[in-house]
Amino acid sequence: MRWPQKPTITVEDVMKTCTIWLKKQGWDEEMAARLPELKGQERRYRARGEAGALFELLHSEFGGQSQDEEKDRFTDTYDKAFVGGGGSKLYDALKAAAIYGCTICGVAKPEQIDHHAPKNLFPLLALTPLNLVPVCGPCNQGKGRYFYTDPAAEPFHPYFDDLGSERWLFARILRADQGAVAEFSVRPPEDWPPLKAQRLEHHFDRYKLDPKFRFEASRHLAARRRKDARTYERSGPEALRLILIEDAESVAAVDANDWETAWLYALAECAWYLDGGMNEI
Repeated sequence: MRWPQKPTITVEDVMKTCTIWLKKQGWDEEMAARLPELKGQERRYRARGEAGALFELLHSEFGGQSQDEEKDRFTDTYDKAFVGGGGSKLYDALKAAAIYGCTICGVAKPEQIDHHAPKNLFPLLALTPLNLVPVCGPCNQGKGRYFYTDPAAEPFHPYFDDLGSERWLFARILRADQGAVAEFSVRPPEDWPPLKAQRLEHHFDRYKLDPKFRFEASRHLAARRRKDARTYERSGPEALRLILIEDAESVAAVDANDWETAWLYALAECAWYLDGGMNEI
């Protein structure tokens, strides 16, 4: 899974794009007075995120920010001025930065922005770009507006977490009534800290990545099986296996944990498929 770079825009940039709307609401002076506080929140967020301690920061402020008397102004500014008003170009730029797809599933097009720290609970971070993560609609809905106090359930943050280059996503091919299906699973590397491994397993289950990846694999297999059948008929199973491995390595060079990497390696390890199973699909 590949993630975008940290955004270079700041909360001050966001506030500037919302100035006209804020003036229309009569909120411009009050919000300008809060800007130093928002910038301080942004600095702490970045520092703790880069130190791998963002969860501790958010946990310490959980319940406090939601009591802010001006919380509705922050969330309204995001909803009405940043998303649909003067800030929409910055909003679209954040989505466009996710060139590898949704930062949660890595499959779907990121058409929405999620607040890593939910804006209803952390309104002082509602306009902070480092807290704004491009995602697809289903994953955004699946995440919800909750703050998980269990560290094992902490969502991965694409701007700060590092899942490494070692493979942790795997698949196997299962025969089915209508041919074959791919079953995906995660195997955290043995040298990972236990908490990181638990977070990966929670992420995989919470966002139902197995069925998402199964669908993609089935769709791609429908197109690939004819090519593989020709290779099998002309050159035999070993030649097919080597081609599948070569294709898997090509995808893995870009992302070792792309669903397609796991799927292609699984096809290369499936004796039934290598022995002409694609002709039964």
